[in-house]
Amino acid sequence: MPIRILALLLLLPLFAPAQDFFAPSAIREVRIELPYRNWDWKLDSIKKNNPDARLLGTAYVDGQHFDSVGVRYKGNSSYFRTRKETYKKLPFNVKLNFKKRNAQIPGGHNTVRLSNAFLDPSFIRDPLMYEVVRRYMPAPQCNFAKVFVNEKFYGLYINTESIDSVFLRKHFGTATGHIIKCDPDNWKKTRSQAGCPKGENASLAYLNDAPGCYDAFYEVEDAKAWQPLLRLIKILNKTPEKIETALNVDQTLWMHALNNVMVNLDSYTGSLSHNYYLWADTFGICHPIMWDFNMAFGGWRRDMSFTEMSDEQLIIYSPLAESTNPKRPLISQLLKNKFYGKIYLAHYKTIVNDFLANGELLKSAEKLMASARPIVQADSLKLYPMQAFNDAMDKTMTNGPDHIIGIRQLMDARAKWLARHGLLAKPQPKITDNQAIVTDSLCTVTAKLEGGKSAWLCHRDAKPKAFARTPMHDDGQNGDTTAGDGIFTAQIEAAKIKHYYIIGENDDMAATLPERASYEFFEVK
Repeated sequence: MPIRILALLLLLPLFAPAQDFFAPSAIREVRIELPYRNWDWKLDSIKKNNPDARLLGTAYVDGQHFDSVGVRYKGNSSYFRTRKETYKKLPFNVKLNFKKRNAQIPGGHNTVRLSNAFLDPSFIRDPLMYEVVRRYMPAPQCNFAKVFVNEKFYGLYINTESIDSVFLRKHFGTATGHIIKCDPDNWKKTRSQAGCPKGENASLAYLNDAPGCYDAFYEVEDAKAWQPLLRLIKILNKTPEKIETALNVDQTLWMHALNNVMVNLDSYTGSLSHNYYLWADTFGICHPIMWDFNMAFGGWRRDMSFTEMSDEQLIIYSPLAESTNPKRPLISQLLKNKFYGKIYLAHYKTIVNDFLANGELLKSAEKLMASARPIVQADSLKLYPMQAFNDAMDKTMTNGPDHIIGIRQLMDARAKWLARHGLLAKPQPKITDNQAIVTDSLCTVTAKLEGGKSAWLCHRDAKPKAFARTPMHDDGQNGDTTAGDGIFTAQIEAAKIKHYYIIGENDDMAATLPERASYEFFEVK
């Protein structure tokens, strides 16, 4: 007797985490105590000469006392340029378990990362972009924090969840595997590049098979992480038809679409090719995790030749930007695959509909601005005047060589431009009437496809894995009951399918069910 299984829509993480220190709606308080008269000079010295070292101190995090914490300055431009311009508001990294192994904040993390809103007079680009990204793929939580150093109010900071073992367990159900930080390290660059081909930052461009030639661009804690990273780089550049054996392609397509829609060019997409992580799971598959958004929404506007883009160029930034650029193989190698290109456009259209077409992005921005405003007003060390904060939604701010476009100024015009874009106007297939039926050891998945010509079942048997892909049929065979009726069917061993979603495609576009797959999916119980 067949058992009809109701397919349940799930969102990663599969469990709802308790309200923790990084809950997006919260405003936290962090007090740092450093018992040195020249503590800032000491932190500067550490940053310049030994960036992995820390200064011993004490911290109070929302009133919770932590002694023997390790404090250092963090960041690249946000530190070096801010310090060069003599501003005192520098970004901090506070390691709570520096000396005491079990020290942690609610939610389980042991590190507090505090950013100074460099090149973001609004203070909201980080939390706003993270809010968008979390709709479609695993991403850190982010909120505001009021920071004090030796009782002095240092103002409003951006407080972002770490990508660490706690993050991995929450989103992937395991902390095994390797975290790879894809961000060039200027401190190591001079010693890493001797005798190596010139690299293109963390672009995943192939140089050779020696890990030392990639050392300046990627940071790993365990030397074993080089194996999946170099395997990914080699497959991506040499045999891209095998890319699904090394990369979570669907989540990568979401990353590209998010960076493009929101004009986040301080990313893999842009001229610097950085600011993302890869998590290499135990099966050798790399999963992208987006990171660092203080210059999202057009805040960074240098093109591939480092020429400053105009406001108009930001507004009409092409959905297919860098799709033929060999220096960005993670984009060009994926999008030259027509099937992946269709899914990318489907994801792109979903983001536009979810956040731009209905004005949700700007509504969220206004709420964040209202929350930050009274604290920014009291922040005497903020990097930009209060007028810059007040204008941050609607006017361009000039800071040295940089021009930071207003968030609404850019995204309202971009929403109107994308609404008329021909690529997004092409009709998508429609997928309905999905069901999964388990009979003995066989699972049969069916779905109705309108306006499409082929369909795929994407499935996995465990949470940490990327989804595999199996064709669905409408030929009256392979479990399909009637040929040509628009009902597509796939059969698979029940033991091999716990989570699944469906892709339908026509000549020009694709669609997924659920629409936000693979972050949303169905479960077979």
